[in-house]
Amino acid sequence: MNSEALLHKYKDTYYSFPQGLKFFLGSLYGNIPLSIRFGKNFSLHKKILHSFEEGNEQFKLDFMYNKTLETLLFAEKNVAYYKNKFQEYGVSSKSFKSLDDMKLFPSLSKQDIKNNLESIYTENFEKAVPYYSGGSLSTPTKYFLPESSRAKEKAYNNFLFSKIGYHYRDKTLLLKGREVSNIEKKIFCEYEPIDNYLLLSNNYMNSSYFLKMYKEAKKFKPKFLFGYPSAILSFIKQSKLHHLVKIEVQGVILASETVYPDEIKTIQEYFGVNILTHYGHTERNAMAYRIDKQHYKFMNSYGLARIVKQEIVTTTFDNFVMPFINYHTNDHVSGSIAYFKNCDVAKEVQNIDGRTQDFLVTDDERLVSITTMCGGQNLPLEQMNAIQYVQEEKGKVTVLVESDALNENEVRKGMYRLVKEGVSFNIKMVDKIEKSSRGKRVMCKQSLDIEEIRKNHVS
Repeated sequence: MNSEALLHKYKDTYYSFPQGLKFFLGSLYGNIPLSIRFGKNFSLHKKILHSFEEGNEQFKLDFMYNKTLETLLFAEKNVAYYKNKFQEYGVSSKSFKSLDDMKLFPSLSKQDIKNNLESIYTENFEKAVPYYSGGSLSTPTKYFLPESSRAKEKAYNNFLFSKIGYHYRDKTLLLKGREVSNIEKKIFCEYEPIDNYLLLSNNYMNSSYFLKMYKEAKKFKPKFLFGYPSAILSFIKQSKLHHLVKIEVQGVILASETVYPDEIKTIQEYFGVNILTHYGHTERNAMAYRIDKQHYKFMNSYGLARIVKQEIVTTTFDNFVMPFINYHTNDHVSGSIAYFKNCDVAKEVQNIDGRTQDFLVTDDERLVSITTMCGGQNLPLEQMNAIQYVQEEKGKVTVLVESDALNENEVRKGMYRLVKEGVSFNIKMVDKIEKSSRGKRVMCKQSLDIEEIRKNHVS
């Protein structure tokens, strides 16, 4: 176990230390090179990543083929679930002659994992670390990933963030992740010395305590801003509301939530810098990024990302604990797609629209993307603190709106201009819309089986 894995295991103990002790230990540890902290896997994946990015098309195709074959061989030899599934489908690793042959192999869903967890992973080769993801199901899905996956993730994230000039441990204002507030002590931010982050409380962004957070952020003088789009938009809104001087940064990194076109526009107009949008997920199967409004580019040495009926379907590389093969992410794309030759593996896509569940269903079973619902010209978004769509029946949607300035009729008119027909909207003005335990917004609570509806209407 490398030092980073050990620290991650006891991170809650570290977070509980007094700030002075945490500052001393964290600063010492943060200055240790990542190649030492994360061990040989960090340097290995950094080298692989750079070689792949510098290679020509044939090199990349050969690399992806060999890594996919490695995953298939490992799965059929070591994972009971895949042994049985391959036999059921009449395939084996010998059936895999080209990347296009991934169409022959069985797919994997979150429900498959829930139903077969004990037979779908092995600890014979590496320590299995449990992770949880809410995804599109009502209860969290449990996964197991190799301990080395964190080293790989760090190598790739640092590479992506460098696209807008970030260097590891640059001063960064962090608006995502764990909650750091202590209402009794009137504490709403916390310095994290290991990564040189100043964390602000997302849960108190729209409160009277914002000014206190802003003063700490301004004093910190960050070079970068990294967070959930919803939290960064709240920060901008509150700064404008209080007529505060803009905090100057060199770049903005968005992650962990679906990002909508008008949000990119608002953030870019306010800060006047490049915005990097990061796409990834807990399962660590695929990674992509976008700068400003360009297309999303997949990191094709990270994992195999196919586009099947507009859905991102992934296969893991380097996972010798719980490989994911033809995994349905429930994330969908739209617009133009650039593929590698003779297969459905994507180089880049115009838009990643988010999870399957981020759609509304009309009474005639049309799917309306939440991306469409966030068009600024039709909804007075500037006057909304938060919005959430809740659907339990086709054609009927409850819209929760957190706002001090709007009334139901204004919101309802905006909704009908967007959807026109097929949905009856019940508008509810509320004092507060709850976020997830880690401060993420939940834009859509969808109870209908969107995937089944999609299958019925997509040939």
